[in-house]
Amino acid sequence: MSDDSAASTRTGFLLGTFAYLWWGMVPLFFAALKVRDVGAVEILAHRIVWSLPVMLILTALTVGWKPVRDVFRSKKLLLLMFSSALLLGVNWLLYIYATTQGKVTEAALGYFMLPLANAFLGTMFLGEKLRPAHYPALGLIALGFAVPVFAAGELTWIALALPITFGLYGFVRKAIPVDALGGLTVESLMMLPFALAGLVYFAATGQGHYGPDWTLNGLLMFSGIVTVAPLLTYVMALRRLPLIAISFLQFLSPTTQMLIALYFLGETPPAHVWYAYACVWVAVAVFLADAAWQYFATRQRIRVVERPAVGVPILVPATR
Repeated sequence: MSDDSAASTRTGFLLGTFAYLWWGMVPLFFAALKVRDVGAVEILAHRIVWSLPVMLILTALTVGWKPVRDVFRSKKLLLLMFSSALLLGVNWLLYIYATTQGKVTEAALGYFMLPLANAFLGTMFLGEKLRPAHYPALGLIALGFAVPVFAAGELTWIALALPITFGLYGFVRKAIPVDALGGLTVESLMMLPFALAGLVYFAATGQGHYGPDWTLNGLLMFSGIVTVAPLLTYVMALRRLPLIAISFLQFLSPTTQMLIALYFLGETPPAHVWYAYACVWVAVAVFLADAAWQYFATRQRIRVVERPAVGVPILVPATR
């Protein structure tokens, strides 16, 4: 691995860690809005509206408008970006709904399932290969999803829909030749008309919450930063790491979500959910142990290759 490649990988892991830890703490923000009776659809509309100014400022100050113009000049890129924007919007809405309905532990379980989606998409369409240890780990994750289904007799649809939508979003964005910032700006622009229409409807029917309460207004406006910061760093990490590597880091988010749900939001999941988590945590241990073994084995091979062989003469070019 070259120095540039190693540096890019390290940067990718740092960016991914930041994104997933931030996402893990987002339920606290949505819970603060829920206390003030703001519904999931209205929260989503504000997320889109207030994230766009942040994206426009960052785009103007950094990459410029060329990536945005390039997207709007290509019908193929427009279609792909619209698909990613749609998947992202649906995923946001599902997650906000789960948080405001006291289902953070179910949402966390869903994001523990994300490696199944990433592994399937990465191996089937991107040519990535699973290591032998990944198969039993993914099998345990699948078992973790099946436990609540058989124990409760019903499909935990949030735990199914969240990894599917976000896994597809990551797959589509990885295939689009647009930088992270420009792509997110285009996605925000595409979602803006729907968000504005929703806010106009809420205001016209008296259901809107943006008004004289400037504490609440500040929270709604801050949703732009809450949205952009982790998503931007996630997409930047996505371009530096394979989907399977992203799968390792993604466990940070649902673990943080679960701890927040238990210790700050007062959720009490039933026993079968804990059985599901047990399966998933064993799978995580397998993933991480295999990753650690691969890392140290690779480092050992590098040291062996770099060590000069005994008795081999070193040829020095003649000088005049």
